[in-house]
Amino acid sequence: MDAVNKRKIKNLSLATISQLIEEMGEKRHRKVQILQWLFQKGVDSFSEMTNLPLSLRKTLHDRFTITKLQLVDSVRSAEDTSQKFLLVSDDSATFEAVLMESRGHQTICVSCQLGCPLGCTFCLTGESGFVRNLRSDEILNQILFFKRGYIRARQRFNIVFMGMGEPLLNIDNVSRALEILNETDAFALREKRITLSTIGFPDKIIALSNSHLKFALAISLNATTDSLRKKIMPHACTIHETLEAAETFAETRGTRVSLEYVLLAGVNDRPEDAKRLVALTAKRPFKINLIPFNRWDGSQFRTPSDERIDRFVQTLLPQAPAVTVRRSQGKDIGAACGLLRVTGGKGKQ
Repeated sequence: MDAVNKRKIKNLSLATISQLIEEMGEKRHRKVQILQWLFQKGVDSFSEMTNLPLSLRKTLHDRFTITKLQLVDSVRSAEDTSQKFLLVSDDSATFEAVLMESRGHQTICVSCQLGCPLGCTFCLTGESGFVRNLRSDEILNQILFFKRGYIRARQRFNIVFMGMGEPLLNIDNVSRALEILNETDAFALREKRITLSTIGFPDKIIALSNSHLKFALAISLNATTDSLRKKIMPHACTIHETLEAAETFAETRGTRVSLEYVLLAGVNDRPEDAKRLVALTAKRPFKINLIPFNRWDGSQFRTPSDERIDRFVQTLLPQAPAVTVRRSQGKDIGAACGLLRVTGGKGKQ
């Protein structure tokens, strides 16, 4: 079988891999060995899987391919420890991912789409347009890329789905990636180390709340009235529907959901906005994460002054849930929240 027609093994679900092992007449523990070689040791070829029988290695080579990402370019921030990477997939599609570090903890910010179809007016990524969904192996390969050359040995790391794209609009691939990230014989990561950020699609959030997938949820809220939210986030659902779904997720999982609120000067950072935000969130299982807008050339929006941000925070306290202000890393290299974009080849669906 030629390489074009081979199946991408890192794009398969755990159930599919189990089924294939059974169809090959192999013992069940071969699945564990294969997962460990692919995702713990990060091998690039089946010939490296030395505890598998030679006949199985040949069968795997004939039927499957092991994809990986190549580095096109990278840039390091002069202001903090973040680095942005331009990566290329097997079909020449290029996209960006970010490695951040704070207080000795490393975090990988992964992309799940080439571009983004949502068109949120404050986000540069949406300005680039939408090309296609990333496959689950392309999502996982971002993490493997960083593990191989940039994550310190035996260092715990976190993953945030806050790069390019809307995860819930690529739910099949994102779910397969999450399944592998959770799997003990692969990455063995749980909800405290994975965060999925979304503008909020209520039906999908409720479905995920009942799934076996382990991750923390963050909702990009950004407004306290539906009219403003629709203006700056044209594809967003109503605030009521979104927060109801988020509350269902939190209660089902026994956790809290983060509400991300990008502060736009003179748009959503007024005292009345803060008061409405208190009314929407008080005594509910949420955390509020305020993100001062990261300015980009051509944007109509501005970043609030420190005084306006402090005033907004003080209006929220003490009635609102836990409130933090996130100062984005990598602003000088276009790696901060809302600044990633498609910068090269578009690839194929």
